[in-house]
Amino acid sequence: MDKKLAALYCRLSKDDALQGESNSISNQRELLSRYARESGYVNTRFFVDDGYTGTTFDRPGWQDLMREVDEGNIEAVLMKDMSRFGRDYLRVGLYMEQFSDQGIRLIAVNDGVDTSKGIDDLTPIRNMMAEWYARDTSKKTRASFRTKALMGRHLTSYPVYGYKQNPADRFHWIIDEEAAEVVREIYRLCLQGFGPGQIERILNVRGIEPPSVHQRKNGIHRGKETLWGKSMVTRILDRMDYQGHTVGGRTYKKSYKEKRSYFNDRDKWIITENTHEQIIDTVTWERAQRLREATKRKYTKMGEMGPLNGLLYCSDCGKRLRISRQTNEKYQYYLCPTYMASHTGQRMCTTHTASRDTIERLVLGEIQSISSFTRKRESEFVALVEKTHERIAASEFRSAKIELNKAERRISELDVVIHKTYEDNALGRITDELFNKLFNGFDTEQSRLKARVAELTGLIESEREKGENISRFLGLVKKYTDVSELTPEIVRVLIDRITVYQSNGRTGKYRTQQIDIYYNFIGLLNLGENATA
Repeated sequence: MDKKLAALYCRLSKDDALQGESNSISNQRELLSRYARESGYVNTRFFVDDGYTGTTFDRPGWQDLMREVDEGNIEAVLMKDMSRFGRDYLRVGLYMEQFSDQGIRLIAVNDGVDTSKGIDDLTPIRNMMAEWYARDTSKKTRASFRTKALMGRHLTSYPVYGYKQNPADRFHWIIDEEAAEVVREIYRLCLQGFGPGQIERILNVRGIEPPSVHQRKNGIHRGKETLWGKSMVTRILDRMDYQGHTVGGRTYKKSYKEKRSYFNDRDKWIITENTHEQIIDTVTWERAQRLREATKRKYTKMGEMGPLNGLLYCSDCGKRLRISRQTNEKYQYYLCPTYMASHTGQRMCTTHTASRDTIERLVLGEIQSISSFTRKRESEFVALVEKTHERIAASEFRSAKIELNKAERRISELDVVIHKTYEDNALGRITDELFNKLFNGFDTEQSRLKARVAELTGLIESEREKGENISRFLGLVKKYTDVSELTPEIVRVLIDRITVYQSNGRTGKYRTQQIDIYYNFIGLLNLGENATA
């Protein structure tokens, strides 16, 4: 033998480890060492991948081996069996061709493979079976994860920041109060209008430990960050887990061979509610999501964009108004983006412009009026809201109930008609062709009516819940008894959206403009003269 190396390659994945001691790295080492000695190889070196799947060749031990191959230092590669080589039969075949071209002997001891004696017909089949095994294992693993997710089991190895494992049940999360208070503070800052980047800087200035540092204290060695980052804050604000829900299926892989994970659409998530104690209540979490969605462009070259940013909408095209200002002036105003984007002479919408200063003063005045009115005359406020809702929704509610009754009667009639059509077809009164045509028509109509019934039922139920919604709104208003300035937190807590109409008349006292404020839970409300104390 010359001075070239005989590479003794060992690999063990997590799935292989479950099969028992025979697949262990120590057993592979012993088997290959003995075989190398018996074959006369004395200049040997081990290349080991412990805990790496065979579906990829991006393994450190294998990469080291291939560097030696490329440098011409390897004369033979020995392994326990062909499944240690890899579970992608096409890639395995390419590597085998490369070894053959470079005169490298390949030996798989337990499979009886020795390329110096030629390749038997079973070797390609073994390689394909190794890949089939990997594919089957991947399917079983995905099915297992999905089953756990549907059962409400957590799929993460460790609890998310803010929770810790229950000593009595490691599958159950309990609140880590120290970290949970940081999570609550992050949501409080978000509701005050601060973005993830700003929250990150605030936490670092305060010297609050980032998740990785805190979790290392609890024996969880994940991450090496020593400071908060924007992405950490964003992840915390995104997680539904803080509402007490278990969320599975956030990510997926296109292939068992691929390491990269892709994010699923939210409608594909598996959400099991109330599996552990919540840190953030649902109202706060949803409010934070609306605020983040509405203020993705919170800052521009002209500075902070204002507490109403993201809440103002054009009454005609429905687009969210953008803030702008006149050239070389400090005057800021909101403007319809459809109008801004269209060409002069071909405007797709009108300006719907509103001065930032004017509309902020108007909204602040409305909030102050509601706060004062509810504080002094709560029963009158409830009666006013109910009366307003009845006036707006009365005709829709009545027509919905009438339509619902008609739809339910027609569904019952169709059940009878379909049954009779079956009988006529069975008795030979109508042909199969006519039966199929009639049945498909009846079935389509019935399906459409059932969908409409569900929609109308939801509408009616939402009207019946208005009393509960009024109580919720009163609870929000009572938190702000003395509102002296408009802040992002107050605005997002109380207001859902603001519709801005095109103004009429010229500037000054001749100019009029309609502004509709839709409040959370109760919708559009105009106190008018009732607000006068």
